[in-house]
Parts: sequence; C-alpha cells; structure tokens
Amino acid sequence: MVFSLLILLYMAHSRNGGSRAFIRGKLGNDIFSIGKDSKGRKQQVQRAIAESVANPQTTAQMRGRMIMSTVMQAVSAMAAIIDHSFDNVAVGQPNISEFIRRNYALVKADEAAHPASGNEFGLNKYQEKGIKQGAYIVAAGRAAGVANCTINGSAKTITIAVGGTMTFGELKAALSLSAEDYFTPVAIVADKGFVYLRLHLSQSMADDTVIAAGNIANVFLTDGNVAMTPSVSGTNIVLTFADFSANAGIIVSRKANGGWAHNEVQLAAPSAPAFASNVAMPTYPVGAQRFLNGGDTDFVAGSSDVVVDGGGSDNGGGGSTTTKPASPNIAISGDSSPRTVTITAAAGASIYYTTDGSTPTTASTAYTAAFTAADSTVIKAIAVVDGVSSDVASQTVSGGSNGGGNDVN
Repeated sequence: MVFSLLILLYMAHSRNGGSRAFIRGKLGNDIFSIGKDSKGRKQQVQRAIAESVANPQTTAQMRGRMIMSTVMQAVSAMAAIIDHSFDNVAVGQPNISEFIRRNYALVKADEAAHPASGNEFGLNKYQEKGIKQGAYIVAAGRAAGVANCTINGSAKTITIAVGGTMTFGELKAALSLSAEDYFTPVAIVADKGFVYLRLHLSQSMADDTVIAAGNIANVFLTDGNVAMTPSVSGTNIVLTFADFSANAGIIVSRKANGGWAHNEVQLAAPSAPAFASNVAMPTYPVGAQRFLNGGDTDFVAGSSDVVVDGGGSDNGGGGSTTTKPASPNIAISGDSSPRTVTITAAAGASIYYTTDGSTPTTASTAYTAAFTAADSTVIKAIAVVDGVSSDVASQTVSGGSNGGGNDVN
C-alpha cells in the first residue's frame, strides 16, 4: 500500500509542473494509471493539474512566466528545425530541451539588461499565442557555416556567390556541401511567424553542368513552409523568398560519421524591438480575465514590485504594492490669457502632460519648462519614478493665479 502511494505521488509529480504550467490554462484533470485490481480492471486516479495556481504576486513571478511563455512558443513554432540541430545531443526531445536551456537563459539575461527598451525578444504575455521576433539560438555544432551566402532580409533574398563558370560542381564547392547535405534558411517574420526551407542539392545533376536560367529550377530540392524562387545573376544564384526578415540565419547540416554536424546559428535581433511595458499583463485565471495591474497602470518589467490598483475584480485581489509617486503640482499664473503653466514634482521624477483633457501617459508630452495655455484649457499631468506613474493631477486654466492647487484623479 505504501509503495503504491509512493509510486502514485511520483507519477503525479512527474506529470505536472515544468514549462506546461507556465503556458497552458486549466483544462481539466490528469488521469494516472496505478495498475489493475484483483479482477484485472485498470485502476486510475484523477489529480488536478498544476495550472490551478494563485495569481503571480511579484514582478519576478510575472517576468518568469513571460520568459517561459516566450521560449515555449518558440519551441512550438520551430520544432521541425530544433529537434535535430544541436550536435552531441540525441535527436528529438533532448535537442528541444537543449534549445529551452540555452534560450531561457538568453531571454532572461536580455530582459534583465533591457527592461523597457532595446530588448532583443518581444516577450510573450502569459498565454499569448505565436512566436516573437528575437535572437534565438537555433543550431549549435562543430560544422563550419556557409561563407559564400549573403542574407538580405529587407529584399527577402539569399545570394550565393558561386563564381567561376557557374557549374554545379562549383556551387557545391562554394557551399561546401555534398549532394547528401543540405542547408536551411530560417527566419521569424512579424506577421507570419517562423518560416524555413530545407534546400538539398540535386543528386542527378553532373558537376560540369553549367547553371543557367533554363536549369536553375532543377538545382535544388526543397521542403518547408515558405515559397522560394531561384534565379541566376551573373556568377551568383539569388534565392528570393515569399516571406523573410532581418532576423534570420542558415543552418548547415552535413553528413558526419553516420550522423549530422551543424553550424552555430543565432538569429539576428529585430531592427525594431517588439518588447513593450506599458500595457496590462494578463495572468491567472484565463477564464475570467484578470490583470496583474488592473489594466490602467503601466507595468514596468524592470521595477522591483508589482503595481496593483488596490483590490477589486480586475487584479485578483491583493498582492504586493509599490507606493506611487506623489502627483505633480500644476500652477497657473498670469493676468490675462494665455497664462503661464508651471508643473513641478518630486526630485528625480519625470513629468508628462496633456492639454486636451486626455489622460497622460509616458507617451505624452514630456514637461521640460513652463509653457502658456489659453483660458479653459484642461491640463493633466503625471509624475513617473522608476517607471511607476502617479495619480493624474488636473487643472483648468482660468483667470487669476491658482497658487498651485490641483485636482487629483
């Protein structure tokens, strides 16, 4: 009896937790088999799955879920490539585990170094679907890369510098590939996700065959999820892809000792980082959507605590709080319209304001010096310290001096 319970507890532990608990919502229960009874009937027990957990209570917990979600969405999108592209690791799940190990550390370090801008990965919100652009490591091994290929992400092309008389043999030499080997252009496209195309060299073309417009279509055998058109340009071969991007790479796969050898490939970072911090981050549970910060306060991934809105149905009720900065002071002066507006805040705070009555954010006009505004203009302002915003201060421009009074929203 005790032995059976130990086995059951081990199985329950081994089937729960890990990456799945980060990226899937509650779907039901896991069913575990514990053998058969005296009449030969299968015995089973149900145990609630690991996703039935409390809301994240700290920024670190939220970041951890976002980072794991980012990596696991990449795994889902790139499985066809990464299940075999790490040398000295068994094909299949061990390769994928190596991808997770390397890229989780990479995303975590990059997010810590660039908490609000310049990030090389567009972090996934919890349970958001689809891969984000980023500098993922997609292959690692002892093989050399291809020195004669140039990627142009904006033109969606790869140019192979063949040289010579453009024979098939010269192409194989330029790529350092035999007919059995192949190379795989890979990329993450903003609106398409992960794209790849395996290119094998023809096994029937003679080495002395001159490559020209009439036979270029017979040079490559391909499979993947993106269309490609080859063409000849002087002593170069140009491969034009239907979808491609700047964060791309080429995985070379060479036959070696009965297996494969790969090169080191890390996708380039996107030119425009997709990471954003000024939106609410949806967290548990996913049925009745809740937000870590109530959906109306900037969430800053680099801050040390979580900003919550003090309770209610939005934020899961409670959690640690960060004291908001004091609201700025808006002072109106002058004997006639337009009047002078001066905004002050605590030392170290940045001030952002609007003059149309809208709620200011960090994307609004930054206050640098006093300005003038006509009577009846509604001035609203916030103070921001370490990415945390104050309540909104509001003042309507009118006759006389207000002595610096505020209405605080």
